[in-house]
Amino acid sequence: MILRLFALTTALLVATSHASDHSTGSPKERTAVLAGLSKKSSTGKIASFKVNILNISGDWAFADVTPLDKAGHTLAEQKVAVLHHIHTNGRDQGWKELDLSKVPLDPNEEEYGPGFHKNIQKTFPFLPKEIFPKR
Repeated sequence: MILRLFALTTALLVATSHASDHSTGSPKERTAVLAGLSKKSSTGKIASFKVNILNISGDWAFADVTPLDKAGHTLAEQKVAVLHHIHTNGRDQGWKELDLSKVPLDPNEEEYGPGFHKNIQKTFPFLPKEIFPKR
């Protein structure tokens, strides 16, 4: 429990100190979204995230983050996620990541560019357009 609280606090500090003008939502809401991101990495335990983009619209969020270890060093390349705020029987179940593994990459660009964002929208047409970066 203490470790989870530490990770959440660290995520909040990283989110607020690195948040660019590409962030929406209140600090409390951003912290909740970041808590929903998977902490799994092939290179080590993710302690926090550097937030590159975090856009929230209603119960949906788009996050572009860089995983960091406990020392604040980059663990891996950027991570892109779409999250949904789950409510079951009136109870808050937190933010959960959508499985983006079936979204095709755009062969004409780097891994997570605007073409990939468009492919996410094609794969999940119900997502609000406001969560995606405007480029």
